[in-house]
Amino acid sequence: MSVSKQLCGPCLQETIETDGVSYCTVCEEPLCEKCKLDHGRRKVLKHHKLCDLTDLPPKEINDLLKSLLACPNHEKEEVVYLCKDHDVTCCNKCAMADHRKCEEVKQLSDILHDIKMDCSGLKSVLREMQQNCESLLEH
Repeated sequence: MSVSKQLCGPCLQETIETDGVSYCTVCEEPLCEKCKLDHGRRKVLKHHKLCDLTDLPPKEINDLLKSLLACPNHEKEEVVYLCKDHDVTCCNKCAMADHRKCEEVKQLSDILHDIKMDCSGLKSVLREMQQNCESLLEH
């Protein structure tokens, strides 16, 4: 994938044109090597997710992902919960207003964690099955 030249956001604010090498997914701006290091040193920014500019998906895909994560009722909010009673995703505001009496409202991050745990168990079972099949083939 060819990467168009992107200038460092913080440097550009100071009217300095420096090529970006990384991208902060939280700040949504490219960073030069110096600003990338500064980003990692500041307490407030330390936990921001940085990626290489070459690994950045095209803008259309980013926009699609944002639209999928946006709450249908509150466009500036991200969906955080899944209400299993109504089979809908919702943001914090919707969860409090519309789903506080529902039986099963779960955080999406917890659901994802459970799926990952299930998959790790599945991997070990599949490895064991593969080893058994290989030993069967030998005999």
